[in-house]
Amino acid sequence: MIPTLSRPALINSLQSRLINQGLPGEQAHSMMAHAVRKVDPNPDVLTTRNAAVLIVLYEKNPGDFHLIFIRRTSTHDGDKHSGQIAFPGGKQEMSDPDLMYTALREAHEEIALDMSQIDILGPITSLYITVSKFLVHPFLAYSHTVPVLLRQESEIEEVLELPLNAFMVPEAKQQTRIRLATGIILNHVPCFQINGTIIWGATAMIMNEVLQLVQEAGY
Repeated sequence: MIPTLSRPALINSLQSRLINQGLPGEQAHSMMAHAVRKVDPNPDVLTTRNAAVLIVLYEKNPGDFHLIFIRRTSTHDGDKHSGQIAFPGGKQEMSDPDLMYTALREAHEEIALDMSQIDILGPITSLYITVSKFLVHPFLAYSHTVPVLLRQESEIEEVLELPLNAFMVPEAKQQTRIRLATGIILNHVPCFQINGTIIWGATAMIMNEVLQLVQEAGY
């Protein structure tokens, strides 16, 4: 593993924050949850499936942190989140030894992330998604290099690299109108609007916890 001392101070502080303090969790999630959603629904243990996502921070220049998002294809059969912005990730397979492995494996498969450059900083609060019955387990990670990414064309329509500081300004948090694949329209949906990209739902809820954590770590 690459020595910890070679990492930016923010990354070391963030990992220390994850190890030594509690997580913002549901409080952070609820700020970006739509009114129709229960922040803490009770998953049905018989139908719930585990999934994991990887939240990758890296520097393009010193202090200029970015994150990786994907836009799922809008034509993928059976994907209830088709066309939406998400973090790289997917469902846990029987052969996966643990959920951290799931997050890493899926990120490598979906965007060809170089695992040799990745440090896992730690898990953050899991989130149940009622529409797909996934219990999503997010993992914060740091890439020592600017990643060279190649999307899995059958599942990923676009890879987005968005600056962390764009999420920090008050005007990044807005509300929008969302038309679901079923035709249902949701009004007043909390979202992030970053460089014309709308991030809402579970991804926005997870991202809001990330923002609280990096702020507490000194960003």
